[in-house]
Amino acid sequence: MKTTTMIQFETLIGIDELSKEIGLNKYTIYKKIKKDKFPKGVKVNGKRLFKPQSIKEYYQTIGVDITFLESGN
Repeated sequence: MKTTTMIQFETLIGIDELSKEIGLNKYTIYKKIKKDKFPKGVKVNGKRLFKPQSIKEYYQTIGVDITFLESGN
């Protein structure tokens, strides 16, 4: 019997796109990350990237519903 493994990749967005999507200056986002008040995302080749779903979940914990327009998430 052959087993099939499905791998699902999530879209990652950069700080500039995130800033546009949520309406916060990227430096404000970095300050919030430093104070543990915002999801850290992941660093890939020295660039910080974010999972739109993680950002949505964070905002849901503070009672705000958001939708990402450009990434389709």
